[in-house]
Amino acid sequence: MTLVTWDEVRKFIAGYASGVSLVLAGHPFDTIKVRMQSEGTGGRFRGVWHCLSSTVRNEGFRGLYKGMAAPLLMTGGVNSLLFGVQYTLVEVIANKRNHAKATLSDTMMAAVASGAFISIVVTPMEGIKARLQVQYAGDAAYKGPMDCARKVYKQLGLRHGIYRGWLPVALCRMSNYSYFGSYLFISSKLKEELCKSEDLEEKDKPLPFAAALAAGGCSGFVYWLSCYPIDVVKNRIQAAPDTTIPRFDGMRGAFREIYLKEGVRGFFVGFVPCVLRAFPANAAAFLGFEMAMRYLP
Repeated sequence: MTLVTWDEVRKFIAGYASGVSLVLAGHPFDTIKVRMQSEGTGGRFRGVWHCLSSTVRNEGFRGLYKGMAAPLLMTGGVNSLLFGVQYTLVEVIANKRNHAKATLSDTMMAAVASGAFISIVVTPMEGIKARLQVQYAGDAAYKGPMDCARKVYKQLGLRHGIYRGWLPVALCRMSNYSYFGSYLFISSKLKEELCKSEDLEEKDKPLPFAAALAAGGCSGFVYWLSCYPIDVVKNRIQAAPDTTIPRFDGMRGAFREIYLKEGVRGFFVGFVPCVLRAFPANAAAFLGFEMAMRYLP
């Protein structure tokens, strides 16, 4: 029986730090993104600034943090699992392919597998978060994440309630190949340049924090470019009213309705706040991971 090593435990702890950093840095942007996605091009918001100003005017700054309790409590654990599983799978795949050091393809293959696995864990959390984020002042069906989960399960059960929208969640999470792959590629290139300029004496040394921030921020941007239309469909399905007869006939039905009513533009509603969130949130996420890995014994 093989015991878990401290190095593996460190990766899980660092992943937790990454998740908390991600939520704290990016949740207000995420609220604006989800509200715009759920409303569509012909909804109540004319653009990013209108959505932001309406939210603050009607609900105060607290409105930007609606639904944060669930991801703040759970994203640390989810990212702990994600980063831990990801880097463990990278080592397994690299060893299976007889690579002395993990390659870009090893990392991307591991990310697809870890993303599919993590979707089972995050679908309930993302569904609850989406429902809470589209509750407007004076129109609150749920008092908080636990109340939301309890009522959804009681009314619709697991498949059509708690796990509604699992397929687009899985496809979004499997797009982590672009997230971890771009981080490895960008950080490797930055390390090469720093070595050339003698700012980093050895290639095996960790990146300076500024470089880790840059690589993490860029990887978040690349990730959203790879899966944003699917994320729109996911949030449209998960934020839909909780009725016995579902608003959308699955992922295909949601795709069809968005395209017929809004055209291609409908798949990019909320893209601006998403991009504005992508750099700082993911820079914070990878910085949190790198700092934890660096300072944990």
